[in-house]
Amino acid sequence: MKERDQKEKIGLKGKEWTFWALLGGVSLWLVLYLYVTPYDLSPDEAYYWTWSKRLAWGYYSKPPLVALIIWATTSLGGDTPFFVRLGAPLLWTITAFALYRLSQGLLGPKSAIRAFLLGLFTLWTPLGGFLMTIDPPLMAFWGLTLLFLFRALQGNRPYWYLGGVTLGLGLLSKYTMALLPLSFFLYLFSYKSQRPWLKRKEPYLFLLIAFIFFFPHLLWEWRHGLIAFKHTASLVSKKGEDLRHLWEFLGGQALLLTPLTFLLVQLGSAFGLKKALLGDERYGFLLFPYLFPFGICLLLSLKGPCYANWPAPAYLSGLIMAQAALEDLGLRPKVREILYRTALGVGALFLALSYSLEAFKPLLPKGVNPTSKVTGWKELGAEVMSLMTSFEKEPFLLSPDRKIASELAFYAKAFPRTYAFNPSKVPSSQFDLWGGLEGEKGENAIVVLKEGKELPQALREAFESCKLYKDFYVFQGGERTVGFRIFVCHNLQGDL
Repeated sequence: MKERDQKEKIGLKGKEWTFWALLGGVSLWLVLYLYVTPYDLSPDEAYYWTWSKRLAWGYYSKPPLVALIIWATTSLGGDTPFFVRLGAPLLWTITAFALYRLSQGLLGPKSAIRAFLLGLFTLWTPLGGFLMTIDPPLMAFWGLTLLFLFRALQGNRPYWYLGGVTLGLGLLSKYTMALLPLSFFLYLFSYKSQRPWLKRKEPYLFLLIAFIFFFPHLLWEWRHGLIAFKHTASLVSKKGEDLRHLWEFLGGQALLLTPLTFLLVQLGSAFGLKKALLGDERYGFLLFPYLFPFGICLLLSLKGPCYANWPAPAYLSGLIMAQAALEDLGLRPKVREILYRTALGVGALFLALSYSLEAFKPLLPKGVNPTSKVTGWKELGAEVMSLMTSFEKEPFLLSPDRKIASELAFYAKAFPRTYAFNPSKVPSSQFDLWGGLEGEKGENAIVVLKEGKELPQALREAFESCKLYKDFYVFQGGERTVGFRIFVCHNLQGDL
């Protein structure tokens, strides 16, 4: 018996070391990939970078944490794509750690490494560890909050307060975080053994700490007419009777998780629902944080678009339930192992493809370019910077497209004298809240549009003169990938 116990302890230590080796190796790879990547900042990343240059408690469409993280990482090494994105692999590491530890607490050490591997071999690894958007901090703080709440329920009082901190940081990342405390309190209410917590102070201190963190953003929102809340509400209120959105949503989830893992997660959630209804509190703890984000998106997709990244936090508990279902469904060990290894194999194939997109581009149909959002911006910036040197006095930059304006601000090194033209005067981006064009009277401008677009009449009338400088195209492998129209306008006279 002692010999068997000793072997089991050695095996568990081995799995722990395997986890740390994998976590360290993947995290290092993600950082190295940032350094060597050929891809430019996406428009959203460039947009959030502009936010980091004017730190505030809120912005037009989002809470402030993404800007603060980018400010911190670029303070370390400058305004380069590597340092703009450096927070992404660091936050991915935190998310992976939380997934493993939560799995370990709920399923045991043997199953934790398997749940971690299921998550590792999904597209969240290359996407969440590469693009510095609002989702990496949301995922990290969602995972940590779940982990801290699990440990708090075991009687570890300090974790209530740590959970309050991470909940607050999550709310400052993305409003989706509000679904987690709602899920948690429904869990407490649903199980008789957990209801005594509702009469204790700790759960409410957990909420109070989060509220203290979030309160400055609420004040900012109030002072700005709840603009970010209204923007978020407009995204989820888009309506249509086209079932195409449902299939797009499900297809996006299958792509993000990879198809077999997505099916295993659905199997795990169905099995988890059954076990939760039968009184298994472990599944109840996981089920609510899964059902709320995923279920809401599923319902939204029946009436309008629900973007692929929106339910991503659900899969932290979904992956654990998938692993638990594989173990508890009564499948024969051989069948279970085939399913699990096939899911990892399919995931590995998707990962290999995601890191080899450039090699596969020649095989894609003409006009299909999966990396179009992250290519061509550096070349556009260089072209505009070269044109700027031909002016006696440096011009300001202008575009009717917020995405182009953001990329110009970064790659043409023209922030804060880059603006998004909005003739409606109804704010539609952070550029509208900042304003500044009123101070450019009498100045010259370079205006950049998407290819095929004509200069808006309001712009022509606001300047003394405007003329097309050139149609600028970016080529890769002899094929045109993206195009722009560049105009030169002299002497701003009217109001924009």
